[in-house]
Amino acid sequence: MGVYGSWGVAQGIFAVLSSVAFSYGGVNASKRLHNNAIKRVLRFIEATSGSIVIDNVDISTIGLKDLRSNITIIPQDAVLFNGTISNLDPFNKHSDLKLWNTLRRVQLINNSSPTSEKKEPEESNVIHSISDQKNNKQEAITLDTPVKENGSNFSQGQQQLIAMARALVRDSKLIIMDEATASIDFKTDHLIQATIREEFKNSIVITIAHRLRTVMDYDKILVMDDGNVVEFDIPYLLMQKSDGWFRRMCEKSGEFAELMKIAKQKYEEIL
Repeated sequence: MGVYGSWGVAQGIFAVLSSVAFSYGGVNASKRLHNNAIKRVLRFIEATSGSIVIDNVDISTIGLKDLRSNITIIPQDAVLFNGTISNLDPFNKHSDLKLWNTLRRVQLINNSSPTSEKKEPEESNVIHSISDQKNNKQEAITLDTPVKENGSNFSQGQQQLIAMARALVRDSKLIIMDEATASIDFKTDHLIQATIREEFKNSIVITIAHRLRTVMDYDKILVMDDGNVVEFDIPYLLMQKSDGWFRRMCEKSGEFAELMKIAKQKYEEIL
């Protein structure tokens, strides 16, 4: 399973993605660069030259509905509409039990879960809640919890967790995480990354991140500078390059030893 592509702009090649495995991390890319890359993958902008190929299929040869229904974007600022948490499944294709299990997998509730298809678990099972300003108390999150415009009644971290749950429900073939955990603490980020690795084993995951720890155990890392690809390889191998871009970024992070440990462990697993 893989994704690769190239597309041209006035000044030449804009970007290249190439892969042979399931997870890829992109670092050091400008906001404009990865916004344009995402728009091209979704074909909001059609490439004037080159091509984007997913699983040996040129995306320009398939319908937009087929393409976009198999791709989920999880952005830094999640897009949430008026409704309830149950809108994770707007077309009612899944059971309430599956929705509850999904909320648990993204850490919105704890490891306890309902054993039958009921809508509300015991309140003691819920570890995240929202503020009920009218009654001056915390309300447990349930499938019937209201979602205000732009998710304004949830914290930014909670909004991202809901977006993650939506991707899990859809079971998308390609997941693009655009700084999706930037506003979440390291502990929750770690739990979410573990969920991604466990639940999306049969999907391609592309993560755009500035938090290096997020992508250190990915299969490949793509490093960009000023719109150009400067490095692309297994994280551990990139860190072996004494004058490499990625190594310098890791050294500047202040946690080089820990990043090296994570990358080495992943590398040894694939040998």
